[in-house]
Amino acid sequence: MIKLVATDMDGTFLDGAGQFDMERLKKLLHSYQEKGIYFAVASGRGLLSLEKHFADVKDEIIFIAENGSLVRFHGEDLYEATMPRDFYLLTFEKLKTSPYFDEKKMLLTGKEACYVLDTVDETYLMFSHHYNENIKKVASLEDITDEIFKFTTNFTEETVDAGEAWVNEHVPGVKAMTTGFESIDIVLDHVDKGVAIVELAKKLNLDMDQVMAFGDNLNDLHMMQVVGHPVAPENARPEILELAETIIGHHKDQSVIAYMEEL
Repeated sequence: MIKLVATDMDGTFLDGAGQFDMERLKKLLHSYQEKGIYFAVASGRGLLSLEKHFADVKDEIIFIAENGSLVRFHGEDLYEATMPRDFYLLTFEKLKTSPYFDEKKMLLTGKEACYVLDTVDETYLMFSHHYNENIKKVASLEDITDEIFKFTTNFTEETVDAGEAWVNEHVPGVKAMTTGFESIDIVLDHVDKGVAIVELAKKLNLDMDQVMAFGDNLNDLHMMQVVGHPVAPENARPEILELAETIIGHHKDQSVIAYMEEL
């Protein structure tokens, strides 16, 4: 019997316009509360962005944010993994040696805000505002006093796979994963959505066979591997479709919330 349902956002829960039906979600959450089912949003987006999207119901759902670096429920952090200051400064220096990396297309997400260098590419900054809240410019990463969860950086469509592979091969202590949109997230090497959902299940005293997850991209891979019931929309990457217990309709048709309503 399913007791926890977790879903990725972009390409999964959100429709073709990057939106969802709040009134429909409210009805679903009311039904889930009666059935004793928890609902979690598992995203590469930052907590600030997720809380804004789900402002009307943020006290009723669980947030797995920053690609698994933070799990929050009822205002309490159930799990978190932040980068020590010396670590993210050293990681930045290492990234600058990559032939694929452009520091003008880089963003760091922290507990209080998100950060870009004041030399940031303005097109990248506009793009970032769609997925992040409270973005601040800094002259140097050394000016940041916040606790940092992850780096996000963009490549071209042709170089994103090579850029991800370079980071995983050459930067110690981190894990890079494709999130879509020619972008990768760089988190601590022991962090991802799968790790976070296992920790969450422990906190809720659930077996993994009681957990269902929806995902479409490579940053959902481990989550889909560890849950008892992985479900993918038909638009998911082949690696995700191969793992799925069930394949449903396209995310553009709100197939995920429709499937959730049948539980």
